[in-house]
Amino acid sequence: MSRRLTVAGAVVGLLFIGCNPGAREAEPFQGNWQSEAWGTYLSVNGGSIEIFEFSAVHCFSVASGGARGVGEVLSMEGEALILKDAGRTVRFERTEFLPEDCIDPVADDPVTTFQVLVATFEEHYLPGVDAAWAERVEASRPAVDASNASLLDALTSLLAPLDRADVRLSAEGEVWAAVRAAPIDFPQVESVGRGGILTGSIGDGITYVGFHRLGEFADDADGSQRAAADAVDAAVGAGDSVILDLRGSDGGAMDHAMLIASRFLPAEGLIARLAARGVGGFVPAGEVTVRPLPTGTFEGTTAVLVGPGTIGVAELLAAALQGADGVTIVGRRTAGSAGPAMVRFLPNGWSVGLPNLEVILSDGTDLASGVRPDVLAEDALAAALEILGR
Repeated sequence: MSRRLTVAGAVVGLLFIGCNPGAREAEPFQGNWQSEAWGTYLSVNGGSIEIFEFSAVHCFSVASGGARGVGEVLSMEGEALILKDAGRTVRFERTEFLPEDCIDPVADDPVTTFQVLVATFEEHYLPGVDAAWAERVEASRPAVDASNASLLDALTSLLAPLDRADVRLSAEGEVWAAVRAAPIDFPQVESVGRGGILTGSIGDGITYVGFHRLGEFADDADGSQRAAADAVDAAVGAGDSVILDLRGSDGGAMDHAMLIASRFLPAEGLIARLAARGVGGFVPAGEVTVRPLPTGTFEGTTAVLVGPGTIGVAELLAAALQGADGVTIVGRRTAGSAGPAMVRFLPNGWSVGLPNLEVILSDGTDLASGVRPDVLAEDALAAALEILGR
């Protein structure tokens, strides 16, 4: 298998769950497919799959590999191909041919890279670009020459005024963010799991679980889910109260969020509906649901800590738990980007993350405004300990 980058995009990372040929499994999906929104082509040929990203100004291959295991994420719905990703749904329609520019090598110079990023934001960025964006594009374009330094300066100048914590640029081995949340003063407890799960007792009958992100706690998805489940199950089984700290959680997967939510919610139900922004507007992108544990939910009291550093699916988790019996959301308002970021590859080997998902809760609330805590507090941990009576 080959991939242009190790960063997985919203679609790219899902398909390559096996590197060995799987012609029989891929048989129903043979041919070329174009996504609704998402700016993605899929080409299935025998036991191999190739993925292309495109915009109005580019198309190039971002990943290729064997199709073994692809049936776990792909299915057919009538004449359409459906990709399922932990709540997100990407719909593809069959296309006879890939455009010629998908097959031709793409230029990787700074000017082309600048153009690709501009088109990507104009086609997918939520809530959409405005006249000020267009002015910055025209002001930045002449400054881009043959150097990566000029490109980096132009792109960061272009993106910074968006003032979004989920707008990020991976370049030159570093990750630049339009907004960086203040560092969190986490309690001194044990760190478990590769992705950084913090857990331990911090008071009489109180167990603390904190997450830097909701995922990548192990080498694969199953191991990561087990690590998250084990940490939360240990917490709810250890005392009368739980502090779930999401103040510094800025990434992860929706299935991990709902796995955690299932420990606290007593009934199966819809959490949110998703829509993705593309060139033609919004298209449905699936639903997020939760299924409680057959063994029952935690019957103690829970404080969920949130703040500006609560970004992405951690916001969805906080929203899912808000209003549940025994649960209090404590801290400051979350960032307002409740879906996982769309990650797009750039011709020169860099990548960019941007919000493209509209997340609407079952009660009609748009999470673009973030999650408002039940108890507003600058020191969320201290407030939670007081609420829990310890």
